[in-house]
Amino acid sequence: MEILVTPGSFGEAITGTSAHFFVSGKPVPQGSLKFINGHAIHVRAQDLALWRADIANTARKVLVSKAEGAVEITLTFILLKPKTVKRDEPFVRPALDKLIRAVLDGLTDVAYLDDQQVTYITANKMYGDNQGVWIRIKDLEKSSRISNQISTEINADSD
Repeated sequence: MEILVTPGSFGEAITGTSAHFFVSGKPVPQGSLKFINGHAIHVRAQDLALWRADIANTARKVLVSKAEGAVEITLTFILLKPKTVKRDEPFVRPALDKLIRAVLDGLTDVAYLDDQQVTYITANKMYGDNQGVWIRIKDLEKSSRISNQISTEINADSD
């Protein structure tokens, strides 16, 4: 777990409208199930639980408050490039949608009450030296309120 940006180190963090941080570790996709004796079991349940816990713990250290309204999420997954691979883009497993689901569930009840609050999402995966995920969370409701308040104050000062 690695925190590269902490609250108060940039303007949006001070107001609690945004946080940007990196969770180090091998990204684990969510969604692959195996059926054993009629019971659905996640193929990598323990790895997934640890990955989601790392995401939640890092978010708790960085976030100022939990969003109550709409949220915008930007995710950049960094994967290690195998030595034998020649391609520039990781257009192979794990699937991006399954990586996203694991992060959204890891942020539930930490960054927001429920992942249904996510109204905008941007995600990509790329090769890099330090695997993990960059997460940017923006509280759209709080950001909008602060922007309106600043506009009102500027208009009042100009009168």
